[in-house]
Amino acid sequence: MARLSQEKINEIRQSVDIVDVIGQYLSLEKKGRNYIALCPFHDDSRPSMSVSPDKQIFMCFVCGTGGNVFSFLQKYLKISYIEAVKKVAEMGRVDLSEYHLDVEKRPENPQHVALYQMHQEAQKIYSYYLNTKLGLEAKTYLMNRHFTDELIKEFQIGYAPIDPVLHTAFSKLGYHEIDMAKSGLVIESQSHFDRFNDRIMFPLYNQQGQVVGFSGRIYKPTQSDSKYMNSPESEIFIKGQTLYHYHQCREAVKQAGFVYLLEGFMDVIAMYKAGIENTVAIMGTALTKGHIQALRRLTNTVYLCLDGDQAGQAAMSKAAYELEAAGFKVKIIILPDGHDPDEIYEEHGKTGLEEALRRTLKPIEFLMEFEYRMVDPLNYDDRKNYLEKMCFEITQLNDDIDRDYYMHILSSKSGFSYEVILQHVAGMKPKHQEEYIHREVKKTIQLVDKYKKAEHDLLFYMLNNKAVALKYEAKAGFMYNDQYRVLASYIVDYYRHHNHIEVADLIDSIQKEELIQTVLEISQSALPLPCEEQAIDDYIQTIASNARKMKKEQLLEQFNYILDPSQKAQILSEIVKLESEKESI
Repeated sequence: MARLSQEKINEIRQSVDIVDVIGQYLSLEKKGRNYIALCPFHDDSRPSMSVSPDKQIFMCFVCGTGGNVFSFLQKYLKISYIEAVKKVAEMGRVDLSEYHLDVEKRPENPQHVALYQMHQEAQKIYSYYLNTKLGLEAKTYLMNRHFTDELIKEFQIGYAPIDPVLHTAFSKLGYHEIDMAKSGLVIESQSHFDRFNDRIMFPLYNQQGQVVGFSGRIYKPTQSDSKYMNSPESEIFIKGQTLYHYHQCREAVKQAGFVYLLEGFMDVIAMYKAGIENTVAIMGTALTKGHIQALRRLTNTVYLCLDGDQAGQAAMSKAAYELEAAGFKVKIIILPDGHDPDEIYEEHGKTGLEEALRRTLKPIEFLMEFEYRMVDPLNYDDRKNYLEKMCFEITQLNDDIDRDYYMHILSSKSGFSYEVILQHVAGMKPKHQEEYIHREVKKTIQLVDKYKKAEHDLLFYMLNNKAVALKYEAKAGFMYNDQYRVLASYIVDYYRHHNHIEVADLIDSIQKEELIQTVLEISQSALPLPCEEQAIDDYIQTIASNARKMKKEQLLEQFNYILDPSQKAQILSEIVKLESEKESI
């Protein structure tokens, strides 16, 4: 079978639009001719990744990560180059049946293979038992709670019988008892027994859709154990990196433009019953950096809907702060009477739940209400502390109208005058000001010497005009900067087969990370097009002048170390020749 040629690879890349592909994984926002997004390759708090539909490339202006559609899929999905090419071919419906593609299987931690396999086997076993006589009472309970067969299948709900069915099955399949205990599904004591028994089982998945744990729920009035029992953390189940329903909600989140962040998996299922699928839930832990990084891959807008009790609202306040600090747009939903979505759906159905979800607050509105509940209106110190807290929050607002509005609200709540609040806010320094200055200083382009600038700018025009590349080859053919020199040779070689450069295709012919970053940076330069011929001649003359300067320095160094008079005379002759060449270009 044939192997992929560069022409075929270019055809595959051109079969899709990079905006459409990246848009499947990130929330993109149109800005001018390009699109921007929060960069998933570093801890980004403000959109710093730019996606160019014209050049079919992406680039982050903070961490420098960039490339074409293949590069993005490689980095984002952590797959090989050829896997990325195959994936794009599938998206673009390019037939590769006649080609031989060696896809290198990614190495998997051998210690984790058995754990994943046991969880997959457990999910099958639990699903089987729910539909047997042993699981009849559990299934009846689910049906009474409006769980249909379709819903049970969607969430792969099962039943763990009283007998140790997992330990028996794992033993027959040849798994070691050490691995059984590591999985958390089997408990090691004087004898081994299943962790879960006589519970309705809900599988928990990682971000790739693999079963990594379970949550078991009691269902009989006579059961006195904890309502829910979760798998312990293991080598494959880390609560701080797990969001329930994550791998299933991507398309729904993309269509809705935001995601509901919920307290538990039953809330996700309740929302699903009501036809709302753009949901994820944390797994009994506070919001972590791992969760935030995962959410960033879904969207930049989060609707927080945690428990309505005091502890839940405190968690909501903290989560809202962390999400906003990470660059998310956040809205908060306070459900009535401290109920959760599951309870509201059970009591008021789909209409009642939808109505409750429409009542959203901005984080500062929520915080003003939440903090005010702890204020004694007759206590001066309470009111003053409340004022200072809220003034600080107001300074974080970027919109003058918003600041004015909330200062009036604060005046009404705290009992202090608008003028006092205005003065207090004016005297506070926004927390992001120092970060902003630091970021802008980092972004400031360092001054470069005129030779390097000439090489940089000439490369930009070589990327945009074949005639410039040919003139460079004929009149200079050399750049002092090592990366620029190699890149120039790639550009000249590319033009031997093409009349214009597609940056996204050039990247594939280079396949060197450092050079790719250089190409991307140069291609995004804000230089005027087209360029005047005199400017190109000036660049080439400057580059040639630098080459002569470097050559002269080398010759003078040789002259100082050579004793032979004839060799010294030859070096002097070469130096004179270099001096005479100054006006030839």
